[in-house]
Amino acid sequence: MGWQPLGPQVEGVYLHTPLSRFAFGVWTFRYRRLLVDAGPAWALPGLPRPEAEALLLTHAHEDHAGGAAGLGLPVYAGPLTQAILSAPPQLPLYRLLVWGPLRPVEAQSAEQVGPLEALPTPGHAPDHMVWWDPKEGVVFAGDLFLGVRANLAPPGFSFKDLLRSLEAVMALKPKALYCAHAGRVEDPLEALRAKRAFLLEVQSEALRLKAKGLTLTAIRNRLFGGESPVGLFSRGEMSRLNFVRALIVEA
Repeated sequence: MGWQPLGPQVEGVYLHTPLSRFAFGVWTFRYRRLLVDAGPAWALPGLPRPEAEALLLTHAHEDHAGGAAGLGLPVYAGPLTQAILSAPPQLPLYRLLVWGPLRPVEAQSAEQVGPLEALPTPGHAPDHMVWWDPKEGVVFAGDLFLGVRANLAPPGFSFKDLLRSLEAVMALKPKALYCAHAGRVEDPLEALRAKRAFLLEVQSEALRLKAKGLTLTAIRNRLFGGESPVGLFSRGEMSRLNFVRALIVEA
């Protein structure tokens, strides 16, 4: 496992744990001697020597920030992420087993580190942000994108905030976008537009089905064919049902 060239001055390494190997690995990116996200604690032994000056976090989820405490680098994050990492919450057992613990980290709040500027992009999580280089048009998007048809909602997910965040990043007209789970995203502006269109389309259908009297569970089944394996494994904490609930509640 080593650093792979992904774009101009961008390298990445794909980290996973034994239980996240086939579905939920995480990319750590290196750009101009800056790391973006640290990966999970259980994968840290597989992270090559970072040869970086600082670590920038997109949010405090343990698959992104769990390895931060072991890197020995200055850590920069948004104020909400900084607060979470100062006294991390106790993780549900399944998250601890899959990714490992979230250990306390002394992060510094920053709006810019080197060429990268921080842009708050809540939705996936309240503390989520992207880091972007306005000169080069490069965006490190954390979990903003995930995929056009991503339909799992973790705790703290907000449908309205995600829409606004997508629109904010679209307004940047990014030339390159790097997703923590999907890697380099081709044609980033079109991909973001497609994701926004999917969200609005699926919300419209969810509301139509609700108006016909269907339950949330029935709506989920009609839209997505049932719950995902992750939703079952997490006992509904990260699930399609939560995604459908957000579509309807936040309409």
